[in-house]
Amino acid sequence: MFTIGGYIMDLLNYSFSILISLFIGLAGFIIAYKIFDWMTPGVHFSDQLKADNKSVAIFLAGLFIGLGLLLGNAIK
Repeated sequence: MFTIGGYIMDLLNYSFSILISLFIGLAGFIIAYKIFDWMTPGVHFSDQLKADNKSVAIFLAGLFIGLGLLLGNAIK
């Protein structure tokens, strides 16, 4: 595996770091959604989304975009 100046090893390290970043980002999204759902007990987002409430969908999209920006900068 140590061929051509260690390029294969670099590729494995790069792939491993991408997988770790994806896992941390996904875990951050899930934890942030659960905390936000816990902080707003009067609004059940899953029920509202099933009822086709577009304002809740737009709000959650904005929340996830904002979280993505924050987590993306934190992982760098």
